[in-house]
Amino acid sequence: MSLEAVARKDFEDAVRSRWLLALSAVFVLLVSAVVYLVRPGEGQTLTTGQLLGSLYIRDALVTTLVPLIALIVAYGAVVGERASGSLKLLLSLPHSRADVVFGKLVGRTAAIAVPIAVGFVLPAFIAAVGPLRLQVGVFVGYVLLTVLLAAAFVAIAVGFSAAVASNRLAIGGAIGLFFLFVPLWGAVQFPLRLYFVVGGAPGWLPISGQQLFAALRLINPTGSFKIIAGEFVSGALFAGGSGEFGLSMEVAAFAMLVAWLLVPPLLGLWRFERADL
Repeated sequence: MSLEAVARKDFEDAVRSRWLLALSAVFVLLVSAVVYLVRPGEGQTLTTGQLLGSLYIRDALVTTLVPLIALIVAYGAVVGERASGSLKLLLSLPHSRADVVFGKLVGRTAAIAVPIAVGFVLPAFIAAVGPLRLQVGVFVGYVLLTVLLAAAFVAIAVGFSAAVASNRLAIGGAIGLFFLFVPLWGAVQFPLRLYFVVGGAPGWLPISGQQLFAALRLINPTGSFKIIAGEFVSGALFAGGSGEFGLSMEVAAFAMLVAWLLVPPLLGLWRFERADL
């Protein structure tokens, strides 16, 4: 019950954040604009899977804006209250430090899930009036996968927020994590792919170049999301290896997202339990 109380209060505080409202508005407007731009010509139709599988939505929008929104909303979840002194008041109530960390994780994830749902429902409604052949199951599933991606980045930010002692470190960490996982990761993968996959891996590596590149793709939460989301909208997720990546990669990608959801908060809690407030 204590965790639920922390999550409820944190959700109510987060949804009033100006940053969340502003970024949510940008997300809704951009998704709506992309839906309008990818509308087919007269007499043609577009399935939900084709729309959501668009590189503009899956790569340019979801895997860029969702991590950004999650990190901005969640970086100060614990350390912000620690700096203001309200954390001591919170812990004076019947809440454990684990309740605080995981309550913040649940509350901030729920707060971000609202604009994500709105961001897809509004343009889907607009498109459904015209040429979109709405597939409700595909649509709802994709929204839930996007919330899972957001939750992974909220978990990373909350874990980092619980582990550090100042807002400055939390802000620096959020900025660094965003640039690491979004623009820099792809910049690093491209030359490695050319060197290891096309040119062949050196003999001292215990794995092949393809396996190394697959591991690099899976480690990044956005890479795992792209694998799962791409297979889902094409109808091949967990379909016995009939998709582009195969069953083992799909399972590994899902497991990696779950790991990002659990490991950072646990590590942050481990540091937080030993912190002198």
